[in-house]
Amino acid sequence: MSPLHLVTAFTLYLSVLVAIGIFSYRRSTASAEDYFMAGRGFGTVVLFMSLFGTNVTAFALIGMPGISYHAGIGTFGFFGAVGAFVTPMSFVLLGYPIWRLGKRNGYLTQAQMFGDRWQSEAVSYLLFALLLLYTIPYLIIGVMGGGIAIEAISKGEIPYVVGAGVVAVVTVLYTSLGGMRGTAWTNVFQGSIFMLFLVVACFGIAGKLGGMTDLHQRLVEEASQLLGKQHPRLAPGIWLSGFLVGPLSVVAFPHMFMRLMTARNSKSLRRTTMIYPVALVLLYVPITLIGVWGALDIPGLVGQESDGILPMLVERHLPVWLSAFGLIAILAAVMSSLDGQILTISTMVAADLFAHKSHRATPLAGRLGVLAVAALAFGVALFRPAGIFDISVYAFSGYTLIVPVMAFGIFWKRSTAAGVIAGMVAGHGMLAAYYLGLRFSTFGAFPVAVCLAVEVLVIVVVSLRTAPPASDVVARFDRPFGAI
Repeated sequence: MSPLHLVTAFTLYLSVLVAIGIFSYRRSTASAEDYFMAGRGFGTVVLFMSLFGTNVTAFALIGMPGISYHAGIGTFGFFGAVGAFVTPMSFVLLGYPIWRLGKRNGYLTQAQMFGDRWQSEAVSYLLFALLLLYTIPYLIIGVMGGGIAIEAISKGEIPYVVGAGVVAVVTVLYTSLGGMRGTAWTNVFQGSIFMLFLVVACFGIAGKLGGMTDLHQRLVEEASQLLGKQHPRLAPGIWLSGFLVGPLSVVAFPHMFMRLMTARNSKSLRRTTMIYPVALVLLYVPITLIGVWGALDIPGLVGQESDGILPMLVERHLPVWLSAFGLIAILAAVMSSLDGQILTISTMVAADLFAHKSHRATPLAGRLGVLAVAALAFGVALFRPAGIFDISVYAFSGYTLIVPVMAFGIFWKRSTAAGVIAGMVAGHGMLAAYYLGLRFSTFGAFPVAVCLAVEVLVIVVVSLRTAPPASDVVARFDRPFGAI
């Protein structure tokens, strides 16, 4: 596809995003509650698309086909099938109490909610620092994904640096204008685009490669290893602990956490939870197949090269107009999460760092935060520090270690600030040490499994050996599911 086609397609896409941002800006008020949480008034459609869109990142459309290229169809079971059960279940067990507490007490962030739960600024600041530590790498994935897609589809005519820069600038523009409402409405548009494209691309690429039956026969004859679980990424221990790296961690993503609190009522949240697993299966089946087919059609890609397999196949086998649609779809998936992450970090900076009360977290502080965060993500993304899958595993592992803090805060009255702080320091410290090269035995599982066990044990032991929190504080978190 020529640069002219790319520019035309992207200009049309950009125009729609900017129009949505301007429209949502005109609908907004000057309050922090409106800018950061859209008045907590999302119905089922907007809530679902907001959650689904912000959860479908460059990891899904760039990283997943990339790992499927090497590991085969087992990748679907590793993320898609398990995620279709674990993620919605976490919305039921943790998401609903989070929604109730946020609506009742006006919380914006995890640091606010759980700092208040244990009446501890130390808990609040530690959570803020850890969530920032894991979200910035996740942001970098989004910027990298946009640059990789544009470079691959344009056959290098538009370099990675330019593509990544355009993605960052456009996202900043409509996110700073529209806040939570703007990002949610664009997620409806973006989610519709990338889901429709995946279906079209899956059948279109399969047709060009001889059809699904012939492709399966070729896999049996030429690459049977892609039909099994021989790849090290799918080893038994990795497989059994895989739900900890992705599906379980989703509810702790700060951008997902905030969106859970924007539901208008419990009915919207319940319906969203019912739709979510179906959407995940419809997403991951074509993504996995496309990655596997890419190994047959374009063999020999090494390491990070496979991250570009989806745009490569799109450019090679689909007509020009559909390739343009493909670029927009990939960018829609990338930007639908990138905008939520940027807004979330700006909210955290405004609410957790510069203000202790939500009403002091001003939209101006949020907009300045959007600019600063995007600039940082773009700067780091220029160096392409690692493959998208590897960065994702690190970020997801860190988020997984936030889940016990949320669970203990909501369900265990005896948990204490000292216990939670000690557990977080132990668990996250071990995770950081492992990825910095101080390796320890993981018993064949993901390292986060060991870190999680240590974190939970430390929280329980230290909480039982320290004074319990005041009853009036605990009472505000009593009956997390309400009158059931």
